Amino acid sequence: MKQIAFIKVVLTNFKNHSSIEVNFSDITNIRGKNGAGKSSIGDAVTWCLYGKDVMGSKLEPQPIGTDLETKVELLLQVDGKQHLLGRSQKKTAKYYINEVPEKATTFKEFVDSILDEKLFFSLFTPGFFPSQKWTEQREQLLQHISEPLNKEVLSKMGKVESETLKENLKKHSLEDLEKLNKDRKRQLDVSYERAAERLLTLKEQLEQVSADKVDVAAIQKELDPLIAKRTEIEEEIDTFYQRKSARGRIESQIESLVELIDRQKSVVQGIKNEQIQEACQTCGQDLDEKSINKVKENRQVRFDKEVSTGKELIEKLNTAKESLAAMPIPEDIDRTELNEIDDKIVSLQVKLNGAGRVEQLHQNVTAAESNKEKLRKESNSSISILDAIKTFRSVRSELMVNKVDALFTKISVKLYEQLKNGEEKATFEIEMDGKPYSKLSTAEKIKAGLELIEVLSNQSQVITPCFVYNAESILHFTSPPGQLIVARVVDEEFSINPVSLKGAGENE
Repeated sequence: MKQIAFIKVVLTNFKNHSSIEVNFSDITNIRGKNGAGKSSIGDAVTWCLYGKDVMGSKLEPQPIGTDLETKVELLLQVDGKQHLLGRSQKKTAKYYINEVPEKATTFKEFVDSILDEKLFFSLFTPGFFPSQKWTEQREQLLQHISEPLNKEVLSKMGKVESETLKENLKKHSLEDLEKLNKDRKRQLDVSYERAAERLLTLKEQLEQVSADKVDVAAIQKELDPLIAKRTEIEEEIDTFYQRKSARGRIESQIESLVELIDRQKSVVQGIKNEQIQEACQTCGQDLDEKSINKVKENRQVRFDKEVSTGKELIEKLNTAKESLAAMPIPEDIDRTELNEIDDKIVSLQVKLNGAGRVEQLHQNVTAAESNKEKLRKESNSSISILDAIKTFRSVRSELMVNKVDALFTKISVKLYEQLKNGEEKATFEIEMDGKPYSKLSTAEKIKAGLELIEVLSNQSQVITPCFVYNAESILHFTSPPGQLIVARVVDEEFSINPVSLKGAGENE
């Protein structure tokens, strides 16, 4: 445990003290009239260390109406080792550690290394801790108190809720589990509402289509022969179009061959009508008999070839005409019967589809009911987890409150408040005899502050001197763990009386 003790403090031009030296002991009694400078002794200590008064507020240390240099030197002992700290101020502040001038940052770092500022004020001044924001009070008191373990909380809960949370808390923190299930429940509520609307719609549709009773077997018995007859007619129609297409191809071929034969006749006749030229077209000289005969032979070869081609075309034409003549002329198709059959089939299929829709609607209704029930169970699961989380927090809070209450004898601390929705909200309020701190008398506030100091000292493992001012209303109070500096208003001259005690209990 760290132990801090004051040996002495020297004030020069500090507030209404021009020069004074205070030697501290186990108890240091400071007495005097109002305005004599009793509280200035405590302010001098905190100003030297932090530049503030005992309540942590900004302090102007110079005597009013002067420009004198103010200086405070504090000799303290930390775990048996002494340190002399000094702070002076005229126009600017100066700092000293063991009489050596130091920068402000170096001085602050040194003081912070001895003790945290907020903790020092809480241990030094009984009224400081309750003056902080409730969040700061809560944080400071609980920082050294561990929350109950999950298994400890679960063991205090009912079996069902405990089992509901046990496995989930292995996967998620309590906060994440709550967020997850709140979000999940919101989504499930929306889905459940939609599922309920869909189920209602499907049931209404089912009621409408179920009004018409349909004999599926009878309809199918009537439908099957109609489909067979339609298939037969469609096959006949296919055969008709195949024959018609084949006849059309041959007719087209005949027309093409007739045109080719006519062109071929013209070619043959043109060769036949050609005149033999007996003179050279280039030089104009007469051709000899041999050359003339050669020209005649060439014409005859070309003539014979084109005549042969013409004969082949005529043979193809005759073959095509024979094929066409052998083909029966297809009769036109009467679609009246087919259209009537189609109408009957469509009518019967509509009835069958209606019957199928009824069955499908039955299946859809069953699926919708199953989905709705599934969503309800999932939502209830999230609700159970959220309810269990509320119980968990309530049990944990109770255990935490019991833990904190066990630290005190005269006061109690309110850590949580119950909201209208059943959830709890963190808070912090010091109470004594059922009264909140703000309603306590000055004496009661000092007693409450001293007990808080004792608890904070034990929790932080730090002992510091304690400065109690306005103590005139208290006859007896329990000494804090460290040195006690008591300032009382009495109708007598200002005096400082250090008292050394062994095993002090109740002090006056």
